[in-house]
Amino acid sequence: MSTDFRPTGDVTLNKSINQLGILVLDGSGSMDRLATGNVTIAKAVEGGLIEMFNRFNVSKKKQNFSFACIKFDNTVSVTLEPIAFDFNTLMNTNFDPREGRQKDGGTYTNLALEQAKQMAENFLQNPPEPGITHKVLILLCSDGQSHEPEQTLEIAEEIKKNLDIEIACAYISVVGNNEADAQKLLKEVASDAIKFTTVYDGEALRNFFVASLSASAGMSKSDIS
Repeated sequence: MSTDFRPTGDVTLNKSINQLGILVLDGSGSMDRLATGNVTIAKAVEGGLIEMFNRFNVSKKKQNFSFACIKFDNTVSVTLEPIAFDFNTLMNTNFDPREGRQKDGGTYTNLALEQAKQMAENFLQNPPEPGITHKVLILLCSDGQSHEPEQTLEIAEEIKKNLDIEIACAYISVVGNNEADAQKLLKEVASDAIKFTTVYDGEALRNFFVASLSASAGMSKSDIS
């Protein structure tokens, strides 16, 4: 959570899309490793997300976006149901991937994607604002290989059959300690090549998520940042 409140940007009243970003955050024990900046990987993720919401808050396009959050290790928790962008709510939501997770939890990405699929389909089947376009981008952030890679790919392929749902994947790691298998899997999970990246800090994660969300909504990154 953050006290870094910034002035709210002017809101553009013409709303043509409701773009849902579902944050799917790896909360496995390895996220406690130190990352760039002498903070844990988990804290780098949290900081990047808080800054992302700050960027959205001063954007004239913010009313076109909704957010949700899922955390996972051996199990999955929905920590934020889909809501229209609301800065106060987001600032009072804990986006630390390790919060509430097991001490040495594993990486069951497939379970998290199953939950995200269900959430995305429900959002599209029951649009909160009938009459405008609704789309979903699943924003997966993980630092390691799924314990069930085949099942992970299977559920990702099922998700991508729906053209209104896309997947963007960020592999976050410690410099010099990349897992090739984990990167390969996340590349295959992502909807296309530009929706995968490797990052080492919260700033790079924020930039990737902002770019991915704005592109999915048919906007430019400058509309947000």
